[in-house]
Amino acid sequence: MPAPSFTWSDLAGREVSTSSEEWRLECEVAYLLSLPLLKRNAMLDGVTGSTDRDARGIKGIRGEAAVVALRAQIQRLSEIRKRG
Repeated sequence: MPAPSFTWSDLAGREVSTSSEEWRLECEVAYLLSLPLLKRNAMLDGVTGSTDRDARGIKGIRGEAAVVALRAQIQRLSEIRKRG
């Protein structure tokens, strides 16, 4: 079994395992932050009236609470990166 890999997490403020939930969240939030705003909003909120799984967006799959939490983390990561 390979040794665990660790990396710095801006959201956690410390090193985390690259196989941890904390790192998975950081990667997801960093990806969403990298998207242009219109594309980010479409990915989060989905395309109105669509039944296609991908077009439903995160809200259509995980629900409104997940989108609210992700938006808060996106804002937080953006502020952390502006300071650093």
